[in-house]
Amino acid sequence: MSTYVVMAPPEFDDLAGDPRESDRLLFVPDRFSVLAFIFSFIWLLVHRMWLVLLGYLALTLVIELLAFALGSQAMGIAALAVSLLFGFEAQALRRWSLERKGWRVIGIVDGENPAEAELRFLNKEAGLMVSAEPEQAYQPVPARNPIVPRIGSEQVVGLTLGPETRQ
Repeated sequence: MSTYVVMAPPEFDDLAGDPRESDRLLFVPDRFSVLAFIFSFIWLLVHRMWLVLLGYLALTLVIELLAFALGSQAMGIAALAVSLLFGFEAQALRRWSLERKGWRVIGIVDGENPAEAELRFLNKEAGLMVSAEPEQAYQPVPARNPIVPRIGSEQVVGLTLGPETRQ
């Protein structure tokens, strides 16, 4: 199970107005990125992280020049270390880039994949029941009657759930 950080674009208000606005949410995983580890340069281009790309190129150039001065084995170890470090920090850098563009964090949710994380987030935060059918995609969750513990005809002391449960 992975943890996902839920991010909303700058013009996003909330899910209360229109539940279909949830399509604009972005679920960024908080884990090691294998694609960023293997294809760092391409991964940065795909995610349009220009400032991070410049920093990555500068850091890589400095480390490669230092490793070149030490020998060929050091160059390979340095390249592996930079790629490994970038794989661990890629998603955090992605969140940072989005926050610089005005996106904001609106929640954290766990899930096996982004689809499950989205379902869990919508069920928890917005109180929406999401189904796979497009015409029944968003339905409000019906309010549940509170359970009032009783012994005989008296309420149990300390276990009442609020003023609406008093009779």
